[in-house]
Amino acid sequence: MKKLIVFVLVLISVKISAQDTNPKYPLPVTFTAEQDHQNMMDQLGIRALRPGPSGDDAAPNHANYDESLANPYPILPDVLTLKNGKKVTTPEMWWNQRRPEIAEDMEREVYGRIPKNAPKVSWEVKITDKEWIGFTPVIAKKLIGHVDNAAYSDDSGDTGECEGAGACVNDVWPQRASRPGPTRQGGPG
Repeated sequence: MKKLIVFVLVLISVKISAQDTNPKYPLPVTFTAEQDHQNMMDQLGIRALRPGPSGDDAAPNHANYDESLANPYPILPDVLTLKNGKKVTTPEMWWNQRRPEIAEDMEREVYGRIPKNAPKVSWEVKITDKEWIGFTPVIAKKLIGHVDNAAYSDDSGDTGECEGAGACVNDVWPQRASRPGPTRQGGPG
């Protein structure tokens, strides 16, 4: 019995020592919160963090807790003034100069730019149906987006339905619309 216990202990110690010398996987490490933070910063190549607001009111980066200093109505640029200060006086100036300036600002500052190498999406109307939203007759369309992912050989990006890599949009607009306008769009469902 003693020999069996000794044999099992020797076998377990050999097994443990074999695991300790396995170079494939590093041994688990227990970090303190500060060590874990520093380890992550080292992995990400971050040398220092930007300081947050200071609790000292005399500091240049002090936290603002005074509501009277907050401006809920900031002074926004005049919609009918070009960036060079000239006033918009004709519809042509609006469409050819000021509107493109605003569109550029919105794309750069709010929406973000579409990458130059974004894949092309071609839309197909799968279903068209006349429905009612409240007392308003509407036309609802289910659109399927076919994504051209030819650059990615393992993903066609086209399932033909809403599941998977294809894009799906439900588009709803009033039946009696006499001109283009906003639509109600949503995902599948």
